[in-house]
Amino acid sequence: MVLEKFDVSITNASKGMALMLILWHHLFYEKPEMGLIVFQAALLAKVCVGIYVVLSGYGLSESVKKRGLELGAFYKRRMLKLYMNYWLIALIFVPIGVWFMDRSLSSVYGEHVFQGFLLQMLGVHMFTWVGYGYNATWWFMSLIIVLYAIFPLVYTLTKKYPLSFLAFSAWLMFVPIPLVNDWIFPFAVGVYLSQKDGFVKLLVWLDKQGKARFITLLILTIAVAWYRQNGWLFDSTRADAFFAILLILWTTELVVFSSVAKKAFEFVGIHSFNIFLFHTFIYYYYFPDFIYSFKYPVLIFAVLLGICLVISAGIEKFKKVIGFDKLI
Repeated sequence: MVLEKFDVSITNASKGMALMLILWHHLFYEKPEMGLIVFQAALLAKVCVGIYVVLSGYGLSESVKKRGLELGAFYKRRMLKLYMNYWLIALIFVPIGVWFMDRSLSSVYGEHVFQGFLLQMLGVHMFTWVGYGYNATWWFMSLIIVLYAIFPLVYTLTKKYPLSFLAFSAWLMFVPIPLVNDWIFPFAVGVYLSQKDGFVKLLVWLDKQGKARFITLLILTIAVAWYRQNGWLFDSTRADAFFAILLILWTTELVVFSSVAKKAFEFVGIHSFNIFLFHTFIYYYYFPDFIYSFKYPVLIFAVLLGICLVISAGIEKFKKVIGFDKLI
């Protein structure tokens, strides 16, 4: 079956896959005692960041196709949505930590509580003395806010000088730009794939190979995964744009083949941003003993995912009750 459009349902399914990789990575990347396969898979699962960055570039570019690129409207719509969801999760989980979990603001920010928390809520904390702050996973907010801010420039340059700008953004990975240097390239790749309808073209090319496409994908995935962990120069996170694309293609093949998988991955994907924002509170700050008490990696993962989905579904219902979407 040839996919005619790489639409929102497919990107949501891919976000669902990325969210599951986030959970696996965070649960086990510091747990070699869980076994070699679990541990190595957790290290590789850090590609989740690359997947989100590629999909962010792709999604923003797709929105421009529909609405055009009017800077004022773009920044108002996108930044407001980003911040409002971030602040809502903080409003729910930070007071729980302060009042019930013995994680006070002063224990994190010292005597500069107001300044530290404000910097974190503005999403610029990773560029300041605050560092990771109240929730280490929120480092990504500092990255994504910068990527959103530079998107109009990235979009324009990718459209005018596609290959030249991709080469330039790849070169930037070797320039010591705080936090963002490793991620401008996969972000630009996502924009490029949207502008050139790249995912559909890749899937059409794979489809022409028939069942052999799975062998092709498997060989490429193993090669890139190995190089990511063991290669030179373009290794580690610098290889994640390519690794991310391969995993997105695998996810697409799966959800096109199975309607059940499509619904499951898409459901997780719809809740992925909420869960990204709060899952660290559940498994690390608040209830680590409970989560890891299930002993077996797959069961630990399933329990955390299930808990997070239930909490996120509750948050979404709360949003509807208070008319949250009307505020954005």
